[in-house]
Amino acid sequence: MATDPETLRRALHDHIVAEILLRDEPLAADEDLFDAGFDSMSLVRLLVFIEERFGVAIPEEEVVLDEVATLDGLCRFVASRLG
Repeated sequence: MATDPETLRRALHDHIVAEILLRDEPLAADEDLFDAGFDSMSLVRLLVFIEERFGVAIPEEEVVLDEVATLDGLCRFVASRLG
């Protein structure tokens, strides 16, 4: 499923901020998600969201943490799976 980059970024950002990190302030594109409070359960919840929202299943074992440690990295990773 093709999704434009801004739609992808906004959906991931809003979900992470509101549903996972539970904070009011926005997430910077280069902010370390794990320093902000992201953990392994957060990753599982995010993968479920990605599957439900974008229709692509990403197995947890395919995720390289260093590649998804920031919003920018996460967007690149998910975009590569969306095609």
